Amino acid sequence: MLKKIFFFLLLCSMTISYGQSSITDSSINIPLLKLGYSANFPGKDLKDRFGFTSSLNARFEIKLKSQWIVGVKYDFLFGGNVSDSGMLKELITSSGGIIGVDGKFSTYEMLQRGHHIGVYLGRLLPYLSTNPNSGFVITAGVGLLTHKINFNNINNDIIQLNGIYKGGYDRYTSGISFTEFIGYRYMSNNKLMNFYCGIEFTQAFTKLRRDYQVDYEINDPRFGMRNDNLFNIQVGWILPIYSRVPKEFYY
Repeated sequence: MLKKIFFFLLLCSMTISYGQSSITDSSINIPLLKLGYSANFPGKDLKDRFGFTSSLNARFEIKLKSQWIVGVKYDFLFGGNVSDSGMLKELITSSGGIIGVDGKFSTYEMLQRGHHIGVYLGRLLPYLSTNPNSGFVITAGVGLLTHKINFNNINNDIIQLNGIYKGGYDRYTSGISFTEFIGYRYMSNNKLMNFYCGIEFTQAFTKLRRDYQVDYEINDPRFGMRNDNLFNIQVGWILPIYSRVPKEFYY
């Protein structure tokens, strides 16, 4: 479904980006690509599993003459602040380490990995802006949030954390998400100084997608629905796809 939506937006952008446009005079159709970074702060059930994390963001959207915005998004979530280590309690010795297949203490990391994809609709409010295509932005969307614990076993010497066994430890979780964003966008006529910043709220209703976790009982309530919230601060660069009006006119 997301591939079809992305193709539709790309087709629209090829149509409305044809020709020459000036953003200083009036509101215009602008297809654009946004690349950015987010600092993420978890809430509700997600806070019990992860701490502060980061994400790299990509957005493809179209701002219409009517100031409405439609777009698709993708976020790659990553971080090293994992709060849940209960799945390792049977592997960790009294000395606090895990012994590998060679009889020596192994070196490993617990990392967060996740993805957030979705579609959104919003509106540009051209207040406190230098042109009608800059200003405050408000959007709302729906998507899919996934996250898990990734075990980076440096020497691949812990059998339980590699191959087919790691699924019993990784807490792979996914579910539907609802997202709201409010921020500010600046678009310059020379196409060089274009950026955005803002805050985003996500409420996700997720569920553990593994049938088995080594430290959970069969009917453990933690296999049930979760309420994973996420608050983030975003900054990024905008790459508009339109042609500038020439500075000289010929008759």
